[in-house]
Amino acid sequence: MRIRTLALAAGCMAVATLAATACSVVGNGKVDKVEPQFGLDETLPPTTTLPPTTTQLETTTTGFESSTTAVPTEPVRLYYIASGQLVFVATPLPAGAALSQISAALQAGPDTLGDLGAGLRSAVPDQPEIRATDNNAGVAVVELPDGFFDSIPVADQRLAVAQIVLTLTDSRGIGQVQFNVAVPRPSGALAPAGQPLSRNDFLSLVEGATVSSTTVAASTTTAP
Repeated sequence: MRIRTLALAAGCMAVATLAATACSVVGNGKVDKVEPQFGLDETLPPTTTLPPTTTQLETTTTGFESSTTAVPTEPVRLYYIASGQLVFVATPLPAGAALSQISAALQAGPDTLGDLGAGLRSAVPDQPEIRATDNNAGVAVVELPDGFFDSIPVADQRLAVAQIVLTLTDSRGIGQVQFNVAVPRPSGALAPAGQPLSRNDFLSLVEGATVSSTTVAASTTTAP
């Protein structure tokens, strides 16, 4: 028995040498766990905790840069009706506007002119479109749509023609207007289709205009 006890004691001493105070035997024969001392945990492999990584995608925003380009304008005289006579309103349109642009502006009516259009009206219907082209010989060729005069009161038909003729002949380089259909003159007589008409033929309808006897005689002579 003594030899077995000595052997057990020697075994415990050997274990104590390899792992200092890793375990101990208490008087009741039980083994208690002993906390490691003197940096025993340093023998364990180190544990590295990497910080969480966040990958941020680069966002590229491609946009169209808006630019404003000033468009040069010039005043164009549009003729409308006031108290049964024609008056003009100088309206800014793109410089060098084509006759089609001018006729479209006339058809838009005085309501589009703000305060300048107060008290004015137009005998020219806003639809369908009036086609006006330059023949490059000083004449505006106007194509009136079918049934153009159907929606215009008889008393206003000569005023509608006057609005078109005076507006287009106030453009640079245009001295006469030709229509594709017969149109009324201020006197009520019809000018046949294709006959050139000038602004002098309609000056009697312009407010404040002075019509000379020569102009009247010329208009009377050319009347059919």
